[in-house]
Amino acid sequence: AVVSTQSTGEIMESVYKATEEYLKKKNHNNAPSLSPLGAFIVSCDRPEQMIEMIKEAVGELEIHAGSDFFFVLDCLASDFHSEVTPGQGSAKKGQAKSGGKKKKRVSVVMPQSTSRHRYDWIEGQIKPTEDLVDFLEGIVESESILAFVDPLHPEDIEGYDLLASKVSSKCLIFSRKLTPHTSPVFRLHTTLTTSLNQLQELDRPSTILEAALFEEGETMLADLALVSGCGYVMLGGLRGVRCGLYNRINKLVQQHGPVQNVIEQWVFKEYVPPATPAIPEAES
Repeated sequence: AVVSTQSTGEIMESVYKATEEYLKKKNHNNAPSLSPLGAFIVSCDRPEQMIEMIKEAVGELEIHAGSDFFFVLDCLASDFHSEVTPGQGSAKKGQAKSGGKKKKRVSVVMPQSTSRHRYDWIEGQIKPTEDLVDFLEGIVESESILAFVDPLHPEDIEGYDLLASKVSSKCLIFSRKLTPHTSPVFRLHTTLTTSLNQLQELDRPSTILEAALFEEGETMLADLALVSGCGYVMLGGLRGVRCGLYNRINKLVQQHGPVQNVIEQWVFKEYVPPATPAIPEAES
């Protein structure tokens, strides 16, 4: 969740605790399982069900999605991606439609997807890029989605172009392996010098600074988050050693004053279609 007020820590903690209590009630008072990053591990029938659960969990609190906080979905699309020969595999959504009365039946077959990329974001339903893009566009319209991280496979260039054409005016798109129409996610490297040098080459206001998977309580990342100029941080759940990162940021904010509200600085990217290759003129 990305919070839009200066009381960021308090709202994040309220959302996290309310969600934890909600999941405990759903699980016969047993604490929910956690990932190494401190995220709750939840089984859902629909991807958007996780958002609905958080909204329901904070329903009795005086905080609201879309005003007090927003959702950023780290999709990790490569984990449910596969490839097929273009023109084979599942067709685009709405493969067949039937109409008519009684015995009369008319079928309209939609064209096969030209993309080689397939996504199994709903278990057992392997769909082409176009369907996943339609789904992502739909939840941007219906939910308080601010940004996607890795919504498609990094080699799905046409998919990123299609997604950007539909949502880039109202939603940010990030990728760990920079692709067209996306902003970077940066994770610290082996030495601070190397990390700082690489950060200098990035558009830092549009960059997410991400904590590595196994940060052993190192709070330097919190200091770097406030001095690097990166517009966003992704530190993991409010549990274990990662609490040190949030505590350090809160301490720095108390010492130096609140950071300017990033909501005021969000600039959604204008979609720029890829250039059409020039067709060489035929020799006379």
